[in-house]
Amino acid sequence: MKKSTVSLFLLAALLALGSILAAPPIASGQEEGIRQPRFRAGFYWEGFKIKDENLTNFFGHFQKNIPGFEVSFNAVDNIDVWTTFRVYSDEAKTTFTGLVDKFRLTMTSLGALYRPVRLSVFEPFVGAGLELYYYSEKIEGSTELASTDGSALGFHVQTGTYINITKFLAGKLYARLNSVNKTLAEATPDESTTLKLGGTEFGIALLVRF
Repeated sequence: MKKSTVSLFLLAALLALGSILAAPPIASGQEEGIRQPRFRAGFYWEGFKIKDENLTNFFGHFQKNIPGFEVSFNAVDNIDVWTTFRVYSDEAKTTFTGLVDKFRLTMTSLGALYRPVRLSVFEPFVGAGLELYYYSEKIEGSTELASTDGSALGFHVQTGTYINITKFLAGKLYARLNSVNKTLAEATPDESTTLKLGGTEFGIALLVRF
């Protein structure tokens, strides 16, 4: 995605946030005809950018757009237990051999979301939790370079808002910051011994409420 597109998205998010802050809060006793759901589940589309410069420089992407799936459960009051799953993949040809190098990152998040107040149809939230990543890199074709894989554990913080469309349907805008680092056994060409798999995520979701 180009930087101009990112800027437009951020501007739209700021406008949405302004409308949220301008709306008066609604007490739970005044929410006539609105049933607080126990579950939310659905799909989302997000922009994801890995922090590691070795990966972004080699594969040549500022960021990639990827789909994902999420589920949340209202555990107590305005606190939800939340989880999501998505897969990031990329590929590029190696400089010397011209073989295809394929990279894959499988990401699972688990955390909690706190919804402090309802503002009209909006329910802003903040959250934090854990990240579990599994990565693999494989060069296709005849080569002496071995495939690599591994896992890493980290954490995330996030913020955003639900947008309640109907009794059983909601939208969602969010931004999430992940910190997931893997210590390498051998240094990379730039002498780094840390693989920075975490990054920034922002997107939009469509969820079923029940």
